[in-house]
Amino acid sequence: MSSSIFNKKKKRSAVLLNKQHSFRLLKSKKKRIVEKRQIQLNSLSMHENTSPVENVKTENRSAIKVIETISIEGLPVTFLLKLGKQYFSDLEAVKYYYNANHEQFYKNRSLLEDSLKSSISSSNDAMKKDIKSFIENR
Repeated sequence: MSSSIFNKKKKRSAVLLNKQHSFRLLKSKKKRIVEKRQIQLNSLSMHENTSPVENVKTENRSAIKVIETISIEGLPVTFLLKLGKQYFSDLEAVKYYYNANHEQFYKNRSLLEDSLKSSISSSNDAMKKDIKSFIENR
């Protein structure tokens, strides 16, 4: 009888040791990830210190590209509706998204995203900047 109790205690201690070992591995993995990210950030900052004139040119180009490519995919429907109501309140996809009488628009996420994308692309640059900041500050 005493041997079975001893075996149970031995198994429990082995399980505890395995848990402790896995926690240590997890901590070291987190440390490696943090160190890798620091190295990436340092290399990026080294590349940014090339010359101020080149940085200004690339910033202007990137700002123009960012304005052209505003991505709304993957955003929650409630946020898309809030965006639509604030900037494009006349869109039918925004108006009738939760209206069951309009079956074409009722909970049709793809139609909502497509109509918002087309409206954003046809809007002016100032509105695109506002929309971009609205999306970033959500």
